[in-house]
Amino acid sequence: MSRFRLRLLLGVVTSFVVVCVVVVIIFHTQAEEIAAPVPQIADVVQTVLAERAATTLETDAAPFGDENVVNVLVLGIDSRKEGKEQHCDAIHLFAINVKDWTVKVTSVPRGTYSYIPPGNYLPTDYYLANACAFAGLDYGIAQIEHILGVKADYVVTAGFSQVLGSLRVLGLPTTSSLQWLRHRQSYAIGDPQRSQNQAVFIVDVLRKFGGPSAHVPAALQYLLYSFVDTKMSFGTARALYEGLVAADINAHPEKITYDMKPFYVTQDLHLDFANSDAQVAALLAKLKGRLSKDDLSGRTISDVQEELVAYLQKALDDGGSEFAVVIEAESWRQVEDDAKREELHYAYVEKYAKELNATDHVAAVQYVADYILEKQTLGLSEWEAKGRDLLTTLVVQ
Repeated sequence: MSRFRLRLLLGVVTSFVVVCVVVVIIFHTQAEEIAAPVPQIADVVQTVLAERAATTLETDAAPFGDENVVNVLVLGIDSRKEGKEQHCDAIHLFAINVKDWTVKVTSVPRGTYSYIPPGNYLPTDYYLANACAFAGLDYGIAQIEHILGVKADYVVTAGFSQVLGSLRVLGLPTTSSLQWLRHRQSYAIGDPQRSQNQAVFIVDVLRKFGGPSAHVPAALQYLLYSFVDTKMSFGTARALYEGLVAADINAHPEKITYDMKPFYVTQDLHLDFANSDAQVAALLAKLKGRLSKDDLSGRTISDVQEELVAYLQKALDDGGSEFAVVIEAESWRQVEDDAKREELHYAYVEKYAKELNATDHVAAVQYVADYILEKQTLGLSEWEAKGRDLLTTLVVQ
């Protein structure tokens, strides 16, 4: 064998070994995070306090709260297909007292007035959801903190697709839940009642899985954590969840209270998880004939799903900007048909991983490894195997 061929062979073997090591490290890191002991809550508090101390506050910035309270701002993001704007459509601050394990949920309706820096806006555009979209998410968060009067220690954001994915993992209704969370037309007070419904819904989910008998295992916790965007570590998220479970908040409803800023008189309305479809249908039936013909509420779920699948297939075939939008939003999670959703999910992962592999091999491997972990956690062995085959092709290239 010539020296040139020998060097070439050694180079290929070396690259293969390096990539294999990277793959092992990625899977090992995931396993370590899942299997790691839950951090002590005292350590979580110290981390929070250290991060607060390292944060330089402007003179007019909202202050941090009690040192025993971890403030988690949860935002439901609506990223529209026509652009990259991120509307803050659900705004809720969870103030978790880690000393007595109580939770205060303060909601801010999306339509609350907010100043937005000069731009080509209508007089009716000046509200929080648009502040996030037009001036950027960081600006919107700062406006939210001013209204709340407290600065968030952590911000957690999730889009429609991630919310649906989370609900599906937990075995809860998907489409009907999203309809419930977005609905406002049936209420005389409109947006504030919708905001309260969202807060009550999140708390109901937390309570459902907030007792020792309904504990979410670590692997599913990690999967749910992967669905959101946050700078909070997985360890911190686990510590807060496990602390609430240990306090058995499911059996102590008095430990969770609600507030709203600005204040509105609202009701605590609950979605019946066992009969959600019928409950939402009855809610929508009250509006029949009362909405504009341009309103989309008259469309059936099957119509919407058919259009969604067609859109996803076209974006997949065409590539380009729409493909990138779907990847960013993980829009395949909105497909209700299990087989079609998994088919589209894998097709997008395969196409994106191969494109990413041309410029960032490690990132492509990580992306596929995350896909494999998700399917493994959900017990979808067929798709897990496809993911492993895809990972093999990336490694041996």
